[in-house]
Amino acid sequence: MLSAVIFLVIAAWLAWTARLVHIGNLDANALAEKLAAPEPVSASDWPEILVREVIAQADQSAQVLLLVGWPAHPRRQATLLMAVDDGQQSTDLLLAWRDARASVAPLRLGESVLELRRRRSLERIRGTVIAEDAWPGPSDRRCRS
Repeated sequence: MLSAVIFLVIAAWLAWTARLVHIGNLDANALAEKLAAPEPVSASDWPEILVREVIAQADQSAQVLLLVGWPAHPRRQATLLMAVDDGQQSTDLLLAWRDARASVAPLRLGESVLELRRRRSLERIRGTVIAEDAWPGPSDRRCRS
């Protein structure tokens, strides 16, 4: 009986460790891909974003307007209009990320498809970017480090 309990505790610990290693690898790979780009122009190319505001469309729950920022460059912000998968569920998750000031890794999956993944977790949102407006641009010298 005692050996079965010890075995279960060890198995649970190994599973939890494997999960943490997997999440760490996702974060490291995402950061390495982003740092390979010389000067990101789009918010989807930033290494990290912070969701500052979420506005859901009243008539279409699948469309959200996001105000995001790049924490390393506080003056850089972007507004994204996205059609998110899972409608209200994705909107609720975005609101939770905003309230927690969570670090989010954007990953471009195609020309206009964007996946947002909360760092240090497996929470993800996927959607289509309909429009993006970023300011200030990469030519603003004050934003460079």
